[in-house]
Amino acid sequence: MFSNTAVACTACAYCTRGCPKNIPIPQYFALYNNIMRTTGSFSSQAVYYNNLSLAHGKASDCIGCRQCERACPQHLPITDHLKAVAAKFEGGNNFPTISFTGITR
Repeated sequence: MFSNTAVACTACAYCTRGCPKNIPIPQYFALYNNIMRTTGSFSSQAVYYNNLSLAHGKASDCIGCRQCERACPQHLPITDHLKAVAAKFEGGNNFPTISFTGITR
């Protein structure tokens, strides 16, 4: 991996199999790596994170079962990295929270 890569994930996706919260871990790590390489307060990566989190679990939804870490061939501390991802993308500094209230089906 490159020296400017925050999380050395190879995107094999072994970690996602059986995740009880359906967290797209490799995709979130890729977005995190990209936003960590940029400067400024806003990044399109935050938009992508928000869109992914509408259909999948957020990084902060991780319950710490560490099933992902047992499956990771890179032996990454995934739960720790997910905390960093959540802090970056869910902290409110990169993308405003959108609420869809009052919608009926």
